[in-house]
Amino acid sequence: MKIEKYKVLAADDEYWSRENIRNLLHWEEYSLEFLEPACDGEEVMERIPKEKPDIILTDINMPFLSGLEMLERINKEYPDIITVAVSGYDDFEKVKGVFISGGIDYLLKPVGKEELVNVLTKALGILEERETAKVHDENTRLQEYKISSFLEDGEYSALLSEKLYGQAKTHAHVSSTRTFSELATVLVKFYDISDISARFDHDILQMSWSIKSRLKELFGKENHTVIFNYSVKMSEFLLVGTADGEMLQRLAGRILEEFPEKDYGPVSVVLHEQSSSLDDIGTVYREMIAVLVTRPFRRAHCILRCSETGSVPSSSSIGKYVSSRMEEELYHLLVTRQKSEASRLIFKTSGLIHCDENGWSFLDVKQYVGRVTSILFRYVQNQRPEMSAQIEEAMDNVDYYMKCLDAGALITTLNIILDSLWENDTQNNTGSAVQQVEQIHQYIETNYYENITLTFLAGEYHMDASYLSRMFSQKYGETIIAFLTRVRMEHAVAFMRDPDKKLETISFLVGYDDYNYFSRVFRKKQGISPSEYRSQMERV
Repeated sequence: MKIEKYKVLAADDEYWSRENIRNLLHWEEYSLEFLEPACDGEEVMERIPKEKPDIILTDINMPFLSGLEMLERINKEYPDIITVAVSGYDDFEKVKGVFISGGIDYLLKPVGKEELVNVLTKALGILEERETAKVHDENTRLQEYKISSFLEDGEYSALLSEKLYGQAKTHAHVSSTRTFSELATVLVKFYDISDISARFDHDILQMSWSIKSRLKELFGKENHTVIFNYSVKMSEFLLVGTADGEMLQRLAGRILEEFPEKDYGPVSVVLHEQSSSLDDIGTVYREMIAVLVTRPFRRAHCILRCSETGSVPSSSSIGKYVSSRMEEELYHLLVTRQKSEASRLIFKTSGLIHCDENGWSFLDVKQYVGRVTSILFRYVQNQRPEMSAQIEEAMDNVDYYMKCLDAGALITTLNIILDSLWENDTQNNTGSAVQQVEQIHQYIETNYYENITLTFLAGEYHMDASYLSRMFSQKYGETIIAFLTRVRMEHAVAFMRDPDKKLETISFLVGYDDYNYFSRVFRKKQGISPSEYRSQMERV
């Protein structure tokens, strides 16, 4: 429905008739704007293009251009305008002519308030029905566009996966109907895609469509561009089009301005300036991902470039090195239960505690944390095998915070792992804390698809993360991460019963923007891959 008032234009060659109509109602009370009345039909026709009335009340008998002649012209030239005729004579032929000419009613002079209100109510009903139908049609068209766009994403994503993994396809890709050559590629990576999805009420069609539409506007509608959301990693959008290096640099800056960090979290933009075609998309994507891991490990926007050879820039880091001596020292500290010394070695000696401030790259953190967690896991397997499952789940949490570039949460989780190695199971728990844990359990069951992390829950419920983790495990016999994963997998299985839902879509619906990660977790829980599980369901 329109937000502005509907406009009413009255036409009559008699001054007192015009004023009678003007003063008959308090037009604003009916959300109507009463325009200055017209003296004849010709004046009405001159004013329509500029003033755009929605309803016209016209006398039948007027000089120059009669009411009936005017109604016929309005019906042909402006069929959306609602017209009502007014006359001092009850003439059947004229009444008939009004309706033939598109008028909705015929009023006799002098027009009474009740009659006018009734006819205006009828006119407003027609206008509102039109607006409702228009909105419905627009929504339907938009939904069709979004679905079409989503299906096209699947086609381009299948092409990329085929180039990456050699997956054979039996259907033709969209690339077969569109020819591209001499192209540049841009990768846009969002790190808080789950939070972004919440802005769209977790409607992934709407989210993807919105982001792609904005990227299209930035690239320019006149440019021959392919933009698609990689369905295997919903956090990644690829733009393939004709552009030189200078244009790409400007585009990258505009993208980061369009998606401010305070609203969308950190965003990486990787530019591949070397000319290529969609047939090279797999190679180009690998090169862009190789550069992407060299970005600084901090929650800030970042622009990266592939070199002319497509390789990782020579100035980039190759990962923080963990010497064999440090590995032996850390393992010794764990075995001898020197917690404070082990913590110092892991966080302070290496500089991990300030990795986001000291210029560590994503690759630095990934390789260093990977070595540390492998030592912790080796210790657990040898010394505390009963904790193996718990540590595996905690390491999944470490992986998640790595993907989010969240140094604080990453370090907190590593500290929780260390604490769990020497935790005191006899610690008393207060009644209020137990109640909070029960609330958290219920919250996870209801909001499993959201960006739920241990540090988020600890902050929301004002509890120490280590204490919360321990209490939850004691009460429910599984860690928070294990419970969250189990709930997500249960819902994933339920979604699989709908054959129209793609597995990549299901992955996102249950809280995973990376399908490969979802598939790995699913296989760990169910023993087989999501595709194999769905195939078994279909055979039953």
